[in-house]
Amino acid sequence: MSARIWAGPGTRVSPTGSEQYVCSTATAAALVSVTAVYARVVRITQYRIEGLGHLSTLIADEDAGVAAVVDPRRDVDIYLDAARDAGLRITHVLETHLHNDYVSGARDLAALAGATHVIGAGAELRYDYAPARDGDTVDVGSLRFTAQDTPGHTPEHVTYAVADRSRADDPILLVTGGSLLVGAVGRTDLLGEAHAIDYAHAMHRSLHEVILRHEDYVMIYPTHGAGSLCSTGIASTPTSTIGYERRHDPLLSIADVDAFAERLLRGQPTIPRYFARMRPLNQAGPPLLGGRVPQIPPLTVEAVHAALDGEALVIDTRPPAVHAAGQVPGSLSIPAGSSFGTWLGWVVDPDRPMILIVDDPSATDDLARQAMRIGCDQITGFLDGGFVGWVRAGGPVVVGSQDSVDALARDLSGDPAIAPLVIDVRQRSEFEEGHVPGAWHITAGSLGDRLDDLPRDRPIATICASGYRASVAASLLRSAGFETVHSIADGVPAWRAAGHAVETGPGPGRT
Repeated sequence: MSARIWAGPGTRVSPTGSEQYVCSTATAAALVSVTAVYARVVRITQYRIEGLGHLSTLIADEDAGVAAVVDPRRDVDIYLDAARDAGLRITHVLETHLHNDYVSGARDLAALAGATHVIGAGAELRYDYAPARDGDTVDVGSLRFTAQDTPGHTPEHVTYAVADRSRADDPILLVTGGSLLVGAVGRTDLLGEAHAIDYAHAMHRSLHEVILRHEDYVMIYPTHGAGSLCSTGIASTPTSTIGYERRHDPLLSIADVDAFAERLLRGQPTIPRYFARMRPLNQAGPPLLGGRVPQIPPLTVEAVHAALDGEALVIDTRPPAVHAAGQVPGSLSIPAGSSFGTWLGWVVDPDRPMILIVDDPSATDDLARQAMRIGCDQITGFLDGGFVGWVRAGGPVVVGSQDSVDALARDLSGDPAIAPLVIDVRQRSEFEEGHVPGAWHITAGSLGDRLDDLPRDRPIATICASGYRASVAASLLRSAGFETVHSIADGVPAWRAAGHAVETGPGPGRT
């Protein structure tokens, strides 16, 4: 997925991110690779976190040996390593807004690099920073970053227009944060429904009176990419241009502000529970980690028993089918993968001590990074020897159930008195596009708030699109004392492909 994109023919692979080079003294037609022949090179390196849909950007004047990082993740070692390897000094850390979807790494990175931390003045951080007001500029070598007020996604949001002043003062790119995205626009309801319409109106003004006034050739680098819950419909391409979005982003063609607000807010995904903690944490200042990723230590079976006596929670990161076959009583299934951090933050109390069950101990570095990005700093350790070691030591085990779509169809066509209640745990838009007839709709992240609505004298089957969310939901129900719970392995697409009946539109139990 990572590649270096050169301003000329050829593509090279980079393990760190996607890098674009813009040469100010040569045309692309004459350029085979970037060398010291060219007087000045602007380096743009973009880093992506798959599960969060988060994009951060390093922008450097390589001739001057200086760089700025925009909207950094919490595990900042990636930027420090890149700067060291390229012989760059990070002089500025810029943020477009107070983030709702992850813990910012700006404070840590600025402290480690000796850089200036810049964010919109309205952020009112409770630690040292340089407030950016509309029209304020920051120079990084020949590169000038000009702050432009663009409220909407958040009230303090700013966009940075970047010009290479070795050639001209005209911007060559915009860092658009959560305002203009690729194929979409940042949602405006993250700070509550009471503000959603007013912020949508502000977003419409920001787009048409600020961002779209730039030339078509200006590149855009947003902070939210595909997979982010900060909007819907984001394209998988991480960058674009003003001209392309002007022509192809459906929200930009809506001139009426009320119609724009209605369209923008329609069908947005459910907001994860942990989002409510991110903005105040980022405003107060996340704890400094010194660029270190906390190590998750191995724990003996005896230590795990002691932790469980102290109200620790076991998080089983094994695949759903393996978890269903045998599990530690009361454990939650949150399978390892790019979505682990999101679901950890969605369904687990961040202050509760956690113990991981992993198939491969080498995976703990990635799991630790995902947890720290959403503010879960209470992972005590992982079970040494894994689930096999737990069984060999005589630890208690319960067996769950994972069924196929055909088995679910047979159960539903049998005696209604013992037929399972199907709970579809996908997002609303997914549910309304097609679901098992009679299924209730309760998103997996909302299930913990709906337990009193569910029958305890009837089997329950959870279903999603692939089995991942269904496994999370089934484990939540089992940990809450529901006795007969089945997760469906392959989800609604497999149900439809097998020729079983599908309903569309809203259904009973809709949240």
